[in-house]
Amino acid sequence: MKRCNKCNVEILEEISVCPLCQHGLETISDAKHKKMYPKIEFDNQKFVLLLRIFIFISIILVLGLVIINAATYNGLWWSLICVGVISYFWVTVRYSIQNNTNYAAKILVQTIGGMGLCLLTDVVMGYQGWSINYVIPAIILVGYFAILMLMIVNFMSWQSYILFQFTLVIFSMILMGLHFLNIITKPILSYVTAGITLAIFIGTIVFGDKKAKTELIRRFHI
Repeated sequence: MKRCNKCNVEILEEISVCPLCQHGLETISDAKHKKMYPKIEFDNQKFVLLLRIFIFISIILVLGLVIINAATYNGLWWSLICVGVISYFWVTVRYSIQNNTNYAAKILVQTIGGMGLCLLTDVVMGYQGWSINYVIPAIILVGYFAILMLMIVNFMSWQSYILFQFTLVIFSMILMGLHFLNIITKPILSYVTAGITLAIFIGTIVFGDKKAKTELIRRFHI
Protein backbone atom coordinates (compact mmCIF):
# COMPACT_ATOMS: atom_id res chain seq x y z
CA MET A 1 0.00 0.00 0.00
CA LYS A 2 1.14 3.56 -0.79
CA ARG A 3 0.59 6.79 1.13
CA CYS A 4 0.70 10.45 0.10
CA ASN A 5 1.89 12.52 3.06
CA LYS A 6 0.88 15.74 1.32
CA CYS A 7 -2.76 14.78 0.67
CA ASN A 8 -2.89 12.50 3.73
CA VAL A 9 -4.52 9.67 1.78
CA GLU A 10 -3.70 6.00 1.26
CA ILE A 11 -3.65 4.43 -2.20
CA LEU A 12 -4.14 0.76 -2.96
CA GLU A 13 -2.76 0.86 -6.51
CA GLU A 14 0.91 0.14 -7.15
CA ILE A 15 1.89 3.59 -8.46
CA SER A 16 4.80 5.87 -7.58
CA VAL A 17 3.13 9.31 -7.57
CA CYS A 18 -0.09 10.62 -6.06
CA PRO A 19 -2.89 10.92 -8.67
CA LEU A 20 -4.12 14.07 -6.90
CA CYS A 21 -0.98 16.16 -6.44
CA GLN A 22 1.68 14.18 -8.33
CA HIS A 23 3.76 14.06 -5.15
CA GLY A 24 5.95 11.03 -4.51
CA LEU A 25 4.32 8.22 -2.49
CA GLU A 26 5.61 6.44 0.60
CA THR A 27 5.33 2.67 0.81
CA ILE A 28 3.50 1.40 3.89
CA SER A 29 4.52 -2.01 5.22
CA ASP A 30 1.88 -4.66 5.97
CA ALA A 31 2.76 -4.60 9.66
CA LYS A 32 2.16 -0.85 9.85
CA HIS A 33 -1.10 -1.21 7.96
CA LYS A 34 -2.39 -3.93 10.27
CA LYS A 35 -2.03 -1.59 13.24
CA MET A 36 -4.89 0.45 11.79
CA TYR A 37 -7.25 -2.33 12.83
CA PRO A 38 -6.52 -3.14 16.46
CA LYS A 39 -7.72 -6.39 17.91
CA ILE A 40 -10.56 -5.84 20.35
CA GLU A 41 -9.81 -7.79 23.49
CA PHE A 42 -12.53 -9.37 25.58
CA ASP A 43 -12.90 -7.50 28.89
CA ASN A 44 -12.49 -10.57 31.09
CA GLN A 45 -12.42 -8.72 34.44
CA LYS A 46 -15.70 -6.95 33.76
CA PHE A 47 -17.22 -10.22 32.54
CA VAL A 48 -16.18 -12.12 35.69
CA LEU A 49 -17.58 -9.39 37.95
CA LEU A 50 -20.93 -9.29 36.15
CA LEU A 51 -21.08 -13.08 36.01
CA ARG A 52 -20.68 -13.24 39.79
CA ILE A 53 -23.38 -10.61 40.30
CA PHE A 54 -25.91 -12.42 38.13
CA ILE A 55 -25.01 -15.82 39.57
CA PHE A 56 -25.73 -14.30 42.99
CA ILE A 57 -29.12 -13.11 41.69
CA SER A 58 -29.76 -16.61 40.32
CA ILE A 59 -28.92 -18.15 43.70
CA ILE A 60 -31.41 -15.81 45.39
CA LEU A 61 -34.06 -16.85 42.85
CA VAL A 62 -33.32 -20.53 43.42
CA LEU A 63 -33.50 -20.12 47.20
CA GLY A 64 -36.82 -18.35 46.77
CA LEU A 65 -38.15 -21.26 44.69
CA VAL A 66 -36.93 -23.77 47.29
CA ILE A 67 -38.75 -21.82 50.02
CA ILE A 68 -41.93 -21.70 47.92
CA ASN A 69 -41.59 -25.42 47.21
CA ALA A 70 -41.19 -26.17 50.93
CA ALA A 71 -44.16 -23.97 51.85
CA THR A 72 -46.42 -25.63 49.26
CA TYR A 73 -44.91 -29.12 49.47
CA ASN A 74 -47.20 -31.84 48.13
CA GLY A 75 -44.80 -34.74 47.73
CA LEU A 76 -42.53 -33.37 44.98
CA TRP A 77 -39.33 -31.30 45.27
CA TRP A 78 -39.69 -29.63 41.86
CA SER A 79 -37.31 -26.84 42.95
CA LEU A 80 -34.40 -29.28 42.56
CA ILE A 81 -35.25 -29.54 38.86
CA CYS A 82 -35.10 -25.76 38.67
CA VAL A 83 -31.65 -25.79 40.31
CA GLY A 84 -30.39 -28.19 37.64
CA VAL A 85 -31.85 -26.18 34.75
CA ILE A 86 -30.46 -22.83 35.96
CA SER A 87 -27.03 -24.35 36.73
CA TYR A 88 -26.85 -25.84 33.24
CA PHE A 89 -28.00 -22.51 31.81
CA TRP A 90 -25.16 -20.55 33.43
CA VAL A 91 -22.50 -23.10 32.50
CA THR A 92 -23.48 -22.91 28.83
CA VAL A 93 -23.74 -19.10 28.93
CA ARG A 94 -20.22 -18.80 30.31
CA TYR A 95 -18.86 -21.22 27.72
CA SER A 96 -20.62 -19.39 24.88
CA ILE A 97 -19.37 -15.94 25.90
CA GLN A 98 -15.76 -16.95 26.46
CA ASN A 99 -15.64 -18.70 23.09
CA ASN A 100 -17.07 -15.70 21.19
CA THR A 101 -19.97 -17.65 19.74
CA ASN A 102 -23.38 -16.16 19.03
CA TYR A 103 -24.07 -15.99 22.74
CA ALA A 104 -27.24 -13.87 22.70
CA ALA A 105 -28.98 -16.38 20.45
CA LYS A 106 -27.68 -19.23 22.61
CA ILE A 107 -29.07 -17.59 25.75
CA LEU A 108 -32.47 -17.27 24.09
CA VAL A 109 -32.37 -20.91 22.96
CA GLN A 110 -31.32 -22.04 26.45
CA THR A 111 -34.16 -20.02 27.98
CA ILE A 112 -36.76 -21.52 25.66
CA GLY A 113 -35.28 -25.01 26.10
CA GLY A 114 -35.28 -24.67 29.89
CA MET A 115 -38.91 -23.58 29.93
CA GLY A 116 -39.90 -26.45 27.66
CA LEU A 117 -37.97 -28.99 29.75
CA CYS A 118 -39.60 -27.87 33.00
CA LEU A 119 -43.09 -27.84 31.49
CA LEU A 120 -42.56 -31.29 29.98
CA THR A 121 -41.30 -32.65 33.31
CA ASP A 122 -44.32 -31.20 35.09
CA VAL A 123 -46.72 -32.76 32.56
CA VAL A 124 -45.02 -36.17 32.63
CA MET A 125 -45.14 -36.21 36.45
CA GLY A 126 -48.87 -35.50 36.51
CA TYR A 127 -48.93 -31.69 36.06
CA GLN A 128 -49.15 -29.85 39.35
CA GLY A 129 -48.55 -26.39 37.89
CA TRP A 130 -45.19 -25.69 39.56
CA SER A 131 -43.46 -25.23 36.20
CA ILE A 132 -45.67 -22.47 34.87
CA ASN A 133 -46.41 -20.85 38.23
CA TYR A 134 -42.85 -20.58 39.53
CA VAL A 135 -40.03 -22.05 37.45
CA ILE A 136 -40.75 -20.62 33.99
CA PRO A 137 -41.02 -17.01 35.28
CA ALA A 138 -37.72 -17.51 37.13
CA ILE A 139 -36.01 -18.87 34.00
CA ILE A 140 -37.23 -15.89 31.95
CA LEU A 141 -35.85 -13.54 34.61
CA VAL A 142 -32.46 -15.30 34.62
CA GLY A 143 -32.31 -15.19 30.81
CA TYR A 144 -33.17 -11.49 30.86
CA PHE A 145 -30.39 -10.73 33.33
CA ALA A 146 -27.99 -12.68 31.12
CA ILE A 147 -28.93 -10.48 28.14
CA LEU A 148 -28.36 -7.40 30.30
CA MET A 149 -24.94 -8.76 31.20
CA LEU A 150 -24.07 -9.03 27.51
CA MET A 151 -25.26 -5.47 26.90
CA ILE A 152 -22.97 -4.20 29.66
CA VAL A 153 -19.93 -6.28 28.67
CA ASN A 154 -20.33 -5.39 24.98
CA PHE A 155 -21.28 -1.78 25.63
CA MET A 156 -20.09 -0.52 22.24
CA SER A 157 -22.75 -2.61 20.48
CA TRP A 158 -25.36 -2.94 23.23
CA GLN A 159 -28.20 -2.06 20.87
CA SER A 160 -27.70 -5.31 18.93
CA TYR A 161 -29.26 -7.19 21.88
CA ILE A 162 -32.53 -5.25 21.93
CA LEU A 163 -34.34 -7.87 19.83
CA PHE A 164 -33.46 -10.63 22.32
CA GLN A 165 -34.45 -8.35 25.20
CA PHE A 166 -37.78 -7.64 23.50
CA THR A 167 -38.42 -11.36 22.91
CA LEU A 168 -38.11 -12.13 26.63
CA VAL A 169 -40.45 -9.23 27.43
CA ILE A 170 -43.02 -10.85 25.12
CA PHE A 171 -42.60 -14.15 26.99
CA SER A 172 -43.24 -12.38 30.30
CA MET A 173 -46.36 -10.73 28.86
CA ILE A 174 -47.60 -14.16 27.73
CA LEU A 175 -47.40 -15.29 31.36
CA MET A 176 -49.76 -12.49 32.35
CA GLY A 177 -52.13 -13.58 29.59
CA LEU A 178 -52.06 -17.14 30.92
CA HIS A 179 -53.09 -15.81 34.32
CA PHE A 180 -56.13 -14.10 32.82
CA LEU A 181 -57.00 -17.44 31.19
CA ASN A 182 -56.75 -19.08 34.65
CA ILE A 183 -53.91 -21.33 33.49
CA ILE A 184 -51.50 -19.72 35.94
CA THR A 185 -53.01 -19.94 39.42
CA LYS A 186 -50.12 -18.40 41.42
CA PRO A 187 -49.31 -15.23 39.46
CA ILE A 188 -47.04 -13.32 41.88
CA LEU A 189 -43.72 -14.36 40.30
CA SER A 190 -45.15 -13.92 36.80
CA TYR A 191 -46.12 -10.32 37.57
CA VAL A 192 -42.73 -9.63 39.17
CA THR A 193 -41.00 -10.99 36.05
CA ALA A 194 -43.23 -9.00 33.70
CA GLY A 195 -42.75 -5.81 35.71
CA ILE A 196 -38.95 -6.07 35.87
CA THR A 197 -38.45 -7.02 32.21
CA LEU A 198 -40.86 -4.38 30.90
CA ALA A 199 -39.48 -1.61 33.12
CA ILE A 200 -35.87 -2.30 32.10
CA PHE A 201 -36.84 -2.56 28.42
CA ILE A 202 -38.63 0.80 28.54
CA GLY A 203 -35.59 2.27 30.30
CA THR A 204 -33.37 0.88 27.54
CA ILE A 205 -35.48 2.58 24.87
CA VAL A 206 -35.69 5.90 26.74
CA PHE A 207 -32.02 6.17 27.73
CA GLY A 208 -30.75 4.44 24.60
CA ASP A 209 -32.38 7.23 22.58
CA LYS A 210 -31.22 7.29 18.94
CA LYS A 211 -29.30 3.99 18.97
CA ALA A 212 -32.25 2.09 20.43
CA LYS A 213 -34.77 3.65 18.04
CA THR A 214 -32.52 3.02 15.03
CA GLU A 215 -32.13 -0.64 16.00
CA LEU A 216 -35.90 -1.08 16.42
CA ILE A 217 -36.53 0.52 13.02
CA ARG A 218 -33.92 -1.73 11.44
CA ARG A 219 -35.31 -4.88 13.05
CA PHE A 220 -39.03 -4.24 12.62
CA HIS A 221 -38.97 -1.96 9.55
CA ILE A 222 -41.14 0.68 11.23
